[in-house]
Amino acid sequence: MKIIDISERGIKILEDGEIINQSLFENEENIPQEIKELLSIYETSDVVILKIQIQLGEDIQNEIKNVIKKSGWKLKDSNKFNKKIKLIAIGIFLIELSFSGIIYSNKYRLNKVNQNLKNEISIYKKRISNMDKEFIFLEEDKEIKIDFKKSRVVKYLIFISEICKISDISLEKVEIKENKIFLTGFSDDIKKIFNLKKYSLENSQLLGSTFDYIKKEGEILYFLMELEIE
Repeated sequence: MKIIDISERGIKILEDGEIINQSLFENEENIPQEIKELLSIYETSDVVILKIQIQLGEDIQNEIKNVIKKSGWKLKDSNKFNKKIKLIAIGIFLIELSFSGIIYSNKYRLNKVNQNLKNEISIYKKRISNMDKEFIFLEEDKEIKIDFKKSRVVKYLIFISEICKISDISLEKVEIKENKIFLTGFSDDIKKIFNLKKYSLENSQLLGSTFDYIKKEGEILYFLMELEIE
């Protein structure tokens, strides 16, 4: 028996108390489709318990239940959003609203970090340009020639810089390892982070993008996003 847990942190599928799969959603209209994709990876259907910990409209709740049933799963129970959780959610919203002024005051610091990152990217571009025809040789039993693909790296760095600017995201670190790019950064708004993922998929050379984590520290949201490249 599996449990589908829907909360502000995303959608989780649990079995025997362990998280076996999870997904994020940008708004409540995306929840049914995300659940459909999560269930589609299992070859056999099972009994599932639906646990909703956020406030959802009745239409969305019914659509979620229909998606589960049409996917061949048996819905055993539904845990609806209760009054206590609703009051807690309202309380959290009011607290976040009261701190909005503080977040705004931190805007200057975030922009400064973002500008520093752009300057670093510019430096890397110049270094890569100087290495256009250079090769690295490793001496072991034989010489191995490694071709540094300058144009490919530059294109990705420029593209990342552009989508960060459009999404109003601040990056702390960019790592390129084999066929993956790891972006570490932060923002003051979860929607901006989701926009970063949305814009990243507009690059036809990217095979996909996923979040390794999104965590909140104080009023700032930190994330690690993984881009799969060709």
